[in-house]
Amino acid sequence: MSTPIQNRQGNATRMRLVKAAEKLFAAQGVDAVSVRSVNSAAGLGPASVHYHFGTKDDLLAAVLLDLGGAVRDQIRVNVDRLAASPVPPTADTLVRAVTGPYLELLLRQRVRGMRWVKIIAQISQEGHPALEAAGQHLSESLLDQVRRVYPESDQDRLALRWAISVMGFLQALSRADEWSHGAGRLSPEDLTAFYEDLVLFVVGGVDRLLGS
Repeated sequence: MSTPIQNRQGNATRMRLVKAAEKLFAAQGVDAVSVRSVNSAAGLGPASVHYHFGTKDDLLAAVLLDLGGAVRDQIRVNVDRLAASPVPPTADTLVRAVTGPYLELLLRQRVRGMRWVKIIAQISQEGHPALEAAGQHLSESLLDQVRRVYPESDQDRLALRWAISVMGFLQALSRADEWSHGAGRLSPEDLTAFYEDLVLFVVGGVDRLLGS
C-alpha cells in the first residue's frame, strides 16, 4: 500500500511531467514532441511518462484536463443554464456561453492558459481522441442549444458548421499576443477587448453558416 508521502511524491512527479509537456506541446506542436523530450525537460528518467501516464495520448489528456477541467465544467454549467430556460438563447448568448470560460482562464492564468489554448487550437483541427478523453469534444447537449437557436438550419451540416465557427475562435484567440503590434502580451483590458471583437466575428459567422 502506498503511503501519503509516496502519493505526494507521485503527484508532484506527474505535475512536473504535465507542465513540461504543456510547454513543449504549445511551443513545438503535439506531433513534434517525443515522450523522451518530455521526460528530459522534466528532469526525469526515460520511463517516467510511461510509468505515470501510460502513453503520450494519456499524457496529452492529462495536460488538457489540468487547466481545461474548469473550462469544461463552466461550459457545461452555462449550457445547462441555457437548456433550463424556456426561451431559446440568442446566437450571442450561445457563443458567449461556450467561449467565455476561455477568456476567464486566460485572465486567471495568463501564461499557462495561453499555452493550453494553443494546444486546444492545434488538436481541435485534427479531432484528436484526447479531446474526448478530456471532455473538450462537441457535446450533444450543446448541439441541442445550437438547434434551438437555428431550428431551420440544415441539421446534417449543423455540427460541422458550429465546429468550424468555434475552431475559428480558438485559432484567433491562440494568436492574440502575436497580433498585439509588437507590444508583447496583451493587458487584461486589451485581451478582453480582443475577445469581444472575436465574439462579434464568431456570431456573424454562425449566423451566416446556420441562419441562412
